[in-house]
Amino acid sequence: MASSAVAGLSGGFITVSQGIWAGAGPALQAGLAATLLAAGTLAAGLSPRSQPIKRPAAGLVSRPSLMERASRLFDSDARASVILCELTGLAWTSRNQCVEAAQMAFEEAQERLSASLPQGALAAQWNDEHFVVLLPASSDPMTALSLARDLCAALTTGPAFANLSTAVTCHAGIALAPTDGTRLCELVNNAELALAEARRQGKPGYGFYAPGMSAAADRRSALQRAVRDAVKSDALRLELQPVYAMRSGELTGFEALIRLHDQELGQVPPSEFIPLAEEAGLIVDIGEWALEEACRVAAQWPPHLVVAVNLSPAQFHSGTLITTTRRALQRHSLPAYRLEVEITEGTLMADSELVLGQLRLLRDMGVGVALDDFGTGYSSLSYLCKFPFSKLKIDRSFAAALDHSASAKNVLRAIVRLGHGLGMTVTAEGIETQRQLSLLRDIGCDLAQGYLLGRPAPLSDLAAIILGNFAQQLARRPRPARRSAA
Repeated sequence: MASSAVAGLSGGFITVSQGIWAGAGPALQAGLAATLLAAGTLAAGLSPRSQPIKRPAAGLVSRPSLMERASRLFDSDARASVILCELTGLAWTSRNQCVEAAQMAFEEAQERLSASLPQGALAAQWNDEHFVVLLPASSDPMTALSLARDLCAALTTGPAFANLSTAVTCHAGIALAPTDGTRLCELVNNAELALAEARRQGKPGYGFYAPGMSAAADRRSALQRAVRDAVKSDALRLELQPVYAMRSGELTGFEALIRLHDQELGQVPPSEFIPLAEEAGLIVDIGEWALEEACRVAAQWPPHLVVAVNLSPAQFHSGTLITTTRRALQRHSLPAYRLEVEITEGTLMADSELVLGQLRLLRDMGVGVALDDFGTGYSSLSYLCKFPFSKLKIDRSFAAALDHSASAKNVLRAIVRLGHGLGMTVTAEGIETQRQLSLLRDIGCDLAQGYLLGRPAPLSDLAAIILGNFAQQLARRPRPARRSAA
């Protein structure tokens, strides 16, 4: 044998150094050779290259075969539809339950996909969780839409395996040739944009590609980068919108609103960057920063002013909300009664018992708890029975409705009576006209917030707002009558 002994079959190699081989006698060398040969055979058996090649399920073709067929099809300028299906839930099953369950679900998904294909359609596995379906000689949107709907329905449920229930969901994106592309990869890329939009929209879970999706995807990528950079570099800022007593006009506090300004994108509205922060898992860090910053700023105000901070569902699931709140109050010596947290009905619906349990702890600390956007959901009344909120904030859509709906005033009056009956302060949001303010004052709302009274302001403007309101309140107080000279 040469400088080292080598045993190997089909890619499995084990070596013995020259020194060890030379130091062994003939009998030992023979034994080593036999051992190495057996070990090499075992290594070859364990080598990934020795595993059986996975073949597509009946009715499916391989990815190279699909690309070849599509290339010939598009070279003849034929019309076609491409549907990209995405299976979600398999990776989670593989990590948290077992690989066999995920494999079983995947194999059943292949069978269901094959059984759902119409005559003449081709399908192939594109990657681990995606299938591509090609409908030759068809660019009819309704045909493609109907098939996408059927595929999503067929692939949404996985099998039960070894007493493990595998939940699989399916979304689909559709691209049409030649309108959306003239090559398979181009069509698949555009179908993926449609799929991503369908995933964000929720049910029904499928939809068509539109030209604007490319620009929207580019902006989305830029926004994701901006959010990550802002969190990393501490570039987020707070603006605070004043809240006033409805009848006296006295300033009662501010609502803290998170702002993001990017050098390339400019001012990014919260409606855009907050959902992205939630998807990226950054919303807990952002929420903790907002809570800390709000307490720091409010500690510098007069002691009667309250700061309100919005909480996201992720903060309740983080396990750190109570500790973070207590730490922020203690660090800035802010009494708990001067902090108010706001939640929406959507936060409660995420996991009501988990959320309500932490709200009770916050309330026991002395923190105020407000139900925001009241009136927009379906279960708000049931939550009012479960938890004694300190404040009810009526959604801004009701104030806007006062300008064109005769019944809006009666609905608002009923909400105010309900809130007062449960011992809550009632705030009207979104007030933009003097007429809205007058009507809401007559109805009995306690607090007012909106552009008519004050827009969200940077920290540098807060001193002027506080001092200005203080001066107005002094001017409104009746002056004592002068005593006549004796």
